[in-house]
Amino acid sequence: MLTDTHCHLDLPAGKAGMIRDIKIELLRAKEAGVTTIINVGTSIDASRKSIEIAEGTDLVNVYATCGIHAQEGPKDIKKYGPNFIDELKKVAQSSKKVVGIGECGMDYFLEKTDQGPATSEDQKKAQRELFEAQIKLAKELDLPLIVHCRNAWDDTFALLFPFFGRSTKKGVFHSWTGNWEQAKKALDLGFYISFSGIVTFKNAGQISQVAKMVPEDRILVETDSPFLSPVPLRGKTNEPKNVRITAQFLADLRNLPFDRISDITGDNAKKLFGI
Repeated sequence: MLTDTHCHLDLPAGKAGMIRDIKIELLRAKEAGVTTIINVGTSIDASRKSIEIAEGTDLVNVYATCGIHAQEGPKDIKKYGPNFIDELKKVAQSSKKVVGIGECGMDYFLEKTDQGPATSEDQKKAQRELFEAQIKLAKELDLPLIVHCRNAWDDTFALLFPFFGRSTKKGVFHSWTGNWEQAKKALDLGFYISFSGIVTFKNAGQISQVAKMVPEDRILVETDSPFLSPVPLRGKTNEPKNVRITAQFLADLRNLPFDRISDITGDNAKKLFGI
């Protein structure tokens, strides 16, 4: 009953942009005991592709979400103009396979690295506006929100709290990287917390501590493939079958049988996404 709650089968793999054999990946996932996969949109075009993948297979249960990642926002706004959110809404309403809005959120990754200039105030403002538009869309369509947050916790929570205090449909913080104080804020909002292969990394002690403490009824597991392969596959292209490795890590971490963590995370995915 394994559920990969966040992957990107539509994206190419590796630095060379290798085209993936989706059918083979789904067969391998099925063999690994994965029964359900949620393919997550990162742009309007990627959201369309996500739906196409979800509707085009019966190997496992595949669902789609529709969203615009912070890093894809400028491209989509330029391509679709000021009515980009109407286009995203149209895509989200085009298929019964759509079970969420996102991924969307805030990403200030460059703020604390040597890889380039810090995220500017103008860029932060644009990200906030993009995120808020998708929060409102999720509320309008009564769909859960898939949240991406990197180095932007304060701004992310500042946007979420006014909208989700009394909401019935909440959402999930995918590929969790925050500390326990931040996790408590997410839980107070009614959100789920999902763990990717990052939780298996040797330098992920803080994330592991959160993974031990998240209540059973709020924990999810994902691959974020083709990214973030778990140990011992770190550095290789990830795929949905590897959600089993991360689920086993969580089971060991929480001193639970593997079947138990599989059932818990699978049931939670059903409740959140209505699948």
